[in-house]
Amino acid sequence: MRFKIRFYALLSGAAFALGPAAAQTERTAPTKPTASAQAASQFAGSPRERLVVAMPKTYAKAETMLLWGDYFNHLARCGNIDLQNQQGESLERSTNIDVLAEKELIESIQNGKVQLAQVNPGLVPQLVAAGQPAPFGVPGNKASGKRNSYTLILISRVDSPFTKPQDLVGKKIAHSTPTSNSGNLAPRALFPAIGLVPDQNYEVVFSNGHERSVTGVMHGFYPAAAVASDLYQRMVLKGDVKGSSIRTLWESPPFMTETWTLGKDVSADLQNRVKKCSYSYSFSPKLRQLLPGNDTFLPIHFERDFATVMEVYNKTQAALAAKPAAK
Repeated sequence: MRFKIRFYALLSGAAFALGPAAAQTERTAPTKPTASAQAASQFAGSPRERLVVAMPKTYAKAETMLLWGDYFNHLARCGNIDLQNQQGESLERSTNIDVLAEKELIESIQNGKVQLAQVNPGLVPQLVAAGQPAPFGVPGNKASGKRNSYTLILISRVDSPFTKPQDLVGKKIAHSTPTSNSGNLAPRALFPAIGLVPDQNYEVVFSNGHERSVTGVMHGFYPAAAVASDLYQRMVLKGDVKGSSIRTLWESPPFMTETWTLGKDVSADLQNRVKKCSYSYSFSPKLRQLLPGNDTFLPIHFERDFATVMEVYNKTQAALAAKPAAK
């Protein structure tokens, strides 16, 4: 499931420029708010609330705050909220954001240690099944109302002999991680319909990440890989891989991209603050570069927006339930 989610040259250059200095000052260096983050609080009359935030381990802490620090500043000022890490440090005065692996992130949300988090779509059914609220927001375009999405793609090298999915029967295909939606669960649910039953028609090899899967295909370590289209495109834009060197053999229907969720113990008043301030946020230039065509957060209609994710989840649960009976 799911992710993570899950880079552009601008961010790469910024991270390079920060270098060791960023690592030495992560606990104390504040993020500089933009005009949107300096907006007057909509809830100035409400008591100041504390909210613990965590992010998936997609980028390093400094890079994560370069992308999302402006949103956190906006949320803190607009909602009159003290956003903190799990150590109690305010993110208005520190860039020491918690970046957690998938399992730790899910556990921290479920046990109440984290109240606000970005999660990849494959993790959402697991959270909802455990009694957590459905996600409240996803990047999107305010004018069109279009929500950000991605697809599962099956890729190989353009100079390989593989031109269609069935050519990979008997070969190895890289999956990212066991809990990844597009990197493992979706292939297991959707590939059988195209003649590729995992662990039967082909050997599953875990690469430990979408980027590793793409790089592995590019360098010939894997004949093919199942990866998220948006993460692949980010690698192309960053220059990590040449799009002309990769062939797409198959593409799925769209999935919802990374979403934002609140813990079940967050009060109704605080939920309202977070949602209203998130929907009023105008993305920073860095976020608009990372997420082309997206400029704000849009509400989620769970049944509609997560239909493909839930199809994968339900097929995965059915397959798990059938395993003991097959023995």
